[in-house]
Amino acid sequence: MADEEEVADEGENVERVASAQSDVGLSPTQEKPLAPPKYEVRPGLGEKFQAQNIREIMLSTMQEQLVGRQYRADQAPRWAKSISNAVRQRVQDLDMKRYKILVQTTIIEMKGAGIKSGQRCIWDPETDEYVDDLYRNDTIFCYTIVYGIYMY
Repeated sequence: MADEEEVADEGENVERVASAQSDVGLSPTQEKPLAPPKYEVRPGLGEKFQAQNIREIMLSTMQEQLVGRQYRADQAPRWAKSISNAVRQRVQDLDMKRYKILVQTTIIEMKGAGIKSGQRCIWDPETDEYVDDLYRNDTIFCYTIVYGIYMY
């Protein structure tokens, strides 16, 4: 029995010490500041989609690839892929953090006919954006669009 009483006394002492320590931690003068959030939900002011810079990149890339060329059906897919890859690489060099960059280029022959195209996207209008532009000469109509989707 004496052993049981000693164990019970030790348990009470442990409880008293633990409650005294927890009371010390509740004092308003020793509050710890909150850690900064580790999960970014919105881009910072300097990290938003840079539409004007991207438009310049698109125009210069399309001109570099297509100036002086005539439309050729066998070469158009290669030109479109080359333009898309070059634009995507140059846009990624702008280092817009957490943006997924998608580039689509369409090249068709200018023969006087019209074209209609539509896109539908579900996204956050506060963070996601797109930029589009076109290049034309006598025989080529090139339309490029760049989507920037912020990855939460």
